[in-house]
Parts: sequence; C-alpha cells; structure tokens
Amino acid sequence: MRGSSFGYLLREGARNIYANRLMSLASIGVLIACLLLVGSSILFTLNVNSLVGYVESQNEVVIFLADGAESDLIDDIDRQLQAIENIDDVVFISKEQGLEEWIDSMDNASGLFDGLYSDNILPNSFRVKIKDLSQIDQTIAQIDSMNGVDSVSAPIEVAQTVTSLKQAVNTGGSAMVLLLVIVAAVIIANTIKITVFNRRKEISIMKFVGATDTFIRLPFIVEGFLLGLISAMVAFGLLWGGYTALLSWLTDNTAGWFTMAVEHMVVFKDIALPLFGSFAAAGIGIGTLGSMLFVRKYLKV
Repeated sequence: MRGSSFGYLLREGARNIYANRLMSLASIGVLIACLLLVGSSILFTLNVNSLVGYVESQNEVVIFLADGAESDLIDDIDRQLQAIENIDDVVFISKEQGLEEWIDSMDNASGLFDGLYSDNILPNSFRVKIKDLSQIDQTIAQIDSMNGVDSVSAPIEVAQTVTSLKQAVNTGGSAMVLLLVIVAAVIIANTIKITVFNRRKEISIMKFVGATDTFIRLPFIVEGFLLGLISAMVAFGLLWGGYTALLSWLTDNTAGWFTMAVEHMVVFKDIALPLFGSFAAAGIGIGTLGSMLFVRKYLKV
C-alpha cells in the first residue's frame, strides 16, 4: 500500500470517528470499562499469587540427623539434598549452633540454660526450603530414605493450605478473566453493530456509486483499529494510575502483616509492557474484527 493511500485511510478513519463521535465515545467507553475490569482481575490474581509465593518461600523443612553421624556422612547427606530439584536452599546447623539459637530465643531467661552447653542433647540438622509445596510429600519421602536421617519436621498442613489457595486463585482468576473477556466481547460487538447499523445508508450510497467492497470496508477497519488503540491506551493509563495510587495509600495506611503484604505486591512497571501489549491486542483486535464482521452485512446491496 502506498503512503498516500495509507494516509487517506487514516484520515477517513479519524473523520468517521469525529463524524459519529457519540457512538465512537460509546464504543470507547464500553471498551475502556471492559479492559479495566479484565486488567483489575489480572492484577488481583498476580498479587495473590505473589503473596502466596512469599508465604511459600518462608516455609522451612528441618531434617534431624541420627546421633553419631560422622562428618563424611553429613557431607554425603548435604550432596544428596543439593541434588534434589525441589529443594531451593540447604543450610547445615550443627548441634552447638542449634543450641545457641534456641537459648538466644529465650531472651531474658537464656542464662538459666548455660548448663546445657556441657550436655548438649540436640542433634545436628539441616534446614531446607522447598520450591514447590505441592510436591512436599514426595520430597520428604526422598529425604527420609537417606542414610543418617533420623526424622523430618515439615509444615504439611501449611503446605496443603497454601497449595489449595494457590490452585483456587489460579482457577478462579482464570475463570473470572475468561468470563469478563466473553462479556466484554459481546457488549463491544453489539456496540460496534449499532454503530455500523446507524451508518448503513452511507455504506449503501457508496456501494451504489460503484465503490468496491474493499474500499468501503477499509475505512471502517481503520476506524475500529483507532477506537481499539485509543481505548487500550486510556484504559492502561487509568489502570496504572489507579494501581499506583492504591499502593501509595496502602503503604501509608497499613501496619503489621499488611505492610509485609504491600511490600510483596506486584510492581506495575514489571508487568507494564506485557499488560499494555495485551490491552492493545484486545482493543485493536475487537475493534477491527467487529468492524469487519458487521460491515459485511451491509455490503450486500
């Protein structure tokens, strides 16, 4: 396509938007509202997953070694733990270090336990972090089978709760986004259909004076493209501004556990590019496809 033809289509598309500004504003408004709903659902799902992931990363499994385990056996256990894919971090805690940490945790009463240094009954141990809590049972089974391991202390109930919550959020979030996308597509399609219906006489006149189907269709396609792009840009800007304002308000007005939660919420800049790409693709796709489908009906004169 030549530059002059492309320029003509852009001008015609912009002119059509201005000439039918009420319906264009209606289309843009509906599309912005739908994109905001979908974007909010995506952000909610991402933030819940981020918080669940943080909780997941804080869970430790403690592996107590059998009494009398020699350094060679401890080194061998360390190598085997490092080789397990579902284990993220491995830290060896000697019985002396474990006793010191336990006594220090007693705060002001720590002096009462000084006599334990001469008769330390605590075992050597490893502390490991699990990557995927949904596979914690298999991982514990692997650890239990190692020679020199006496017992394993793992937050099984917490792991099951976190895994169930994560699955529920992913399933519910995906279903919500899909439902909103379907609703948005139906509403926007009807809005575009009404817009094209109001201009059916214009299409018929162009057809009668000899305009080709392509010549008639292209300005509408460009118009749909522009409407979708404008809607995507406005919706993206509103979502970014609203989300940033919400984070700022939460940072200034929360305390305790909520402060930790806010600190681990998704940073908008980290998802800005893919989110804008999704908005643009959805807006342009719906606007363009809707124009193509509904103009076709009035080309049959």
